[in-house]
Amino acid sequence: MLLVVVMLMTVAGLRAEPPESDDAEQVVSVLQDGLIQAMQQGHEIGYSGRLKLLAPIIQQTHDLAMIVRSVLGTHWAKLDSNQQQAITQAFQANSIATYADRFDQYNGEQFKIVERVQLPRGRMLIRSQLIRADGDPVNFDYVMNRTGESWRIINIVVDGVSDLALKRAEYNAVLQKDGIAALVDMLEQKTARIKQSHL
Repeated sequence: MLLVVVMLMTVAGLRAEPPESDDAEQVVSVLQDGLIQAMQQGHEIGYSGRLKLLAPIIQQTHDLAMIVRSVLGTHWAKLDSNQQQAITQAFQANSIATYADRFDQYNGEQFKIVERVQLPRGRMLIRSQLIRADGDPVNFDYVMNRTGESWRIINIVVDGVSDLALKRAEYNAVLQKDGIAALVDMLEQKTARIKQSHL
């Protein structure tokens, strides 16, 4: 009997899911739980409070440095280290500010993870929905990339629209016309306008 128990425990161990910190679905849940918390406390803590709440969560769940490199594509390699640092910082600040701006009030919404799909190159797609109070869902699909022992979000597709594709088109248009300094300035101005709108 003891042998059977040991064998069952061994099989269960082999079939067990990876540790939570190593699980793509768990990373998405951390983000979504943080967003719901920001929405529920939205008016009470204000924009600055949501910014403070969400900043570490966004940095923990997103590979923001990889996202900005992917958005800039071939332009990235043409930048010197100071330019790369400047655009990365401006992008990160704007990304966090955008989350704090948009997820600001709660009306009974809930996130639900629908499925996980293995993608090429070892990546994972986590499909989820934001269920609104009226029952009408918004689809949030997260493309996950594994770096070392950690999964991180590298793209979000909302109702079929890729955030990465939108940013790539917008940023490249600015780069080709006015250069990297103009792009950094554009992002900083966007972040400043968000902050100003909450004063």
